[in-house]
Amino acid sequence: MPIPDHLHWQHRVFPGPKADWGAAVVGIADLEQSMRIICLTPKLSVPTEPEKFCNALDYIDRPPAIAIPRISQEIWDALAKWEPRIVVERVEVEAVGFHHFRTPVFWRPREDVIGELLQTDIELREAA
Repeated sequence: MPIPDHLHWQHRVFPGPKADWGAAVVGIADLEQSMRIICLTPKLSVPTEPEKFCNALDYIDRPPAIAIPRISQEIWDALAKWEPRIVVERVEVEAVGFHHFRTPVFWRPREDVIGELLQTDIELREAA
């Protein structure tokens, strides 16, 4: 695969509709994929970067009153620390079902001239 002619890009990790092997994500899609990777990868799971990522999944077995503020804080802290290209505006967490939370993350690219506020939904659920 040739290297895309974009400042921000990475290989597509999450499959999409008709995703080609070796496809790349660029621009906003690159930032969204990076956010999902940070939020869904537990700390200590990557030997070369043990402190990177987020422990939000540690709380999906807890009651919503306990889980929601902790998930929100974990996601906020991880994104603020590990994705310097964005500014997190707000993290909301809602219990969707047992062991399942939906987390809209409102953000904008750090150097975005327009300052457009974006939302990325991150699904936290128990592994099958």
